[in-house]
Amino acid sequence: MGPLASRTCRRCGRTPTGERLVDGRCLRCRALELVDGFDADLAGHARRVTMLAIQVTDELRLAAAVRRDVELGGLLHDLGKLAIPAAILAKSGPLDAAEQELMRTHVTEGERLAAGLEALPPSVPRVVRSSHERWDGEGYPDRLRGGAIPFAARIVSCADAFDAMTSSRSYRPALGMELALDVIRHEAGHQFDPEVADALVVTVDRWRPELEAEPMATAFDATLRRLRRAQVAT
Repeated sequence: MGPLASRTCRRCGRTPTGERLVDGRCLRCRALELVDGFDADLAGHARRVTMLAIQVTDELRLAAAVRRDVELGGLLHDLGKLAIPAAILAKSGPLDAAEQELMRTHVTEGERLAAGLEALPPSVPRVVRSSHERWDGEGYPDRLRGGAIPFAARIVSCADAFDAMTSSRSYRPALGMELALDVIRHEAGHQFDPEVADALVVTVDRWRPELEAEPMATAFDATLRRLRRAQVAT
C-alpha cells in the first residue's frame, strides 16, 4: 500500500487533513457506521440534524475545527440513547419524573461512548454531553450558560430541536416547518444562542426544497456535495 492509499478512507475515498485513519476509515465514516446501528428513526434523525447543523456552521463561516465538531457531534449526539430502554424511547405519552431523569442520562452516556472512539478529538464528546444545554442556563447536565456552552453544541442543539419539531414522534404529529421556525425565533436568547437561531432560520429558508425532498438524508455525502455546489454557484 502506497503513502497516498494509506491516507485515504477505504469507505468514502476521502483523504482527510490532520486526521489519523483507524482500520482504514476516517472519523466521519466510523461515526456513520455507529449511526447505521441505530433504528431507522434515530438514524434518520442523526443524519438530518447533522446536515442542517453543517449548513448552519457554513452560514456562520466558522473555523474548520468547529465544523468538524459539528459534523461528528451531530452524528453522535444521540449515541447514548442506545442505553435507554426502548419502552421509554417509544412511549406514546409524557414521561414521568423518573423516566425523564433516566432519559437525561443519554447525554452523559453518549459522552462516555463517544470518548471510547479511537482518535476522536476530545472536543467531540463534549459536544455530545452539552447538546441539551440551554443559552439561558436551564439545560442539562451541567446547566451551562451562554458562551460557556461549546459553539458546536449550540449549533447541534438548535438543529436537533428543529428536526424534532418537524418529525413525527410517538407522542405527537410533526409540526409544520413555519411553526417550528417560529419556535426557534421565539426561543432565541432563551433556549438557543441568538446568532445560531438566526443562522438556522436563514439556512432553512435557503435550503427548504432540499430539506423537504430528502427527509431521511440517506445520501449523506451526495447531498452535502450538491448543497456545496449550489452554494458556490450562488
